[in-house]
Amino acid sequence: MTLARSWRQLADRVLASLEISNSTGYALLHLERRGGGMRQSDLAREIGITEASLVRTLQHLERAGLVSREGDPEDGRAKILDLTGEGAGLARKIDARLIELRAELLDGISEEDLATTVEVLDLIAARINERRART
Repeated sequence: MTLARSWRQLADRVLASLEISNSTGYALLHLERRGGGMRQSDLAREIGITEASLVRTLQHLERAGLVSREGDPEDGRAKILDLTGEGAGLARKIDARLIELRAELLDGISEEDLATTVEVLDLIAARINERRART
């Protein structure tokens, strides 16, 4: 199993412990981190799901009073998303739990080792992107 998939499974367990689906949790987190005022299409792209899938998630979030959707004044077809106070509170709770999980997993690993790991992974990602651009 890949590292990314393993992390996602652990993160999904954190969300499940809060009785939140992964699509709901990641939508709330992204909106909180962006500070709201985000188009639906941009959120779908950022969390890696189709706009149709996101619409169902947003309907659930809106009914739960966690998200508001308003028409975009610049584009009548687009919707702008914002967290409600309750939604922002839940997003902060999710973020805090994920920070705890990350701290647990990284416990005992030096800052230097982490910095080196990130540097190497960034280099590999850059090479992958270069390779994709050539083919």
